[in-house]
Formats: sequence, C-alpha cells, structure tokens
Amino acid sequence: MMEPVECDRCGTCVLVEKNSWHHTSIQWRTDPQTACEADRANPELLQRGVWVGSCPPLRDSIRRAAIDGRLTVPD
Repeated sequence: MMEPVECDRCGTCVLVEKNSWHHTSIQWRTDPQTACEADRANPELLQRGVWVGSCPPLRDSIRRAAIDGRLTVPD
C-alpha cells in the first residue's frame, strides 16, 4: 500500500511503497519538474522526454521515514 511521505527539504509529498529495504516505489502527486527544487535545478534529468530525476533529499526523507517506522517495510 502506498503511503504519503513529505520531503524534509521542500515539503513535496509523494506516495511511497516499500516492498523491501532495498526496493522502493515512488508515485509523484504533482509534476516532479515543478515540485522538486533539487530536480528542477538539473535539466539533464530530462532525457529524451523521459523524467529520470532522483532527488537526494527526498531519498533521505523516505529512508528516515522507514527507519522511524512512519513507513511500512515488509519483513
């Protein structure tokens, strides 16, 4: 089940599902090119019309949410 997680840096909220500690699915609720300050600063993340962005602060926020128990991670 997807659960909301907010980026600690900019407050952007995404839906996240952890299938394991190593596998994470992210669904953006808004356009990441306009919502994510870190991704917006790097135009190379848009390649051939496909968004390939990966925001380090958001990844850290998701990791903290999993460690803190705010995000479900199956055993």
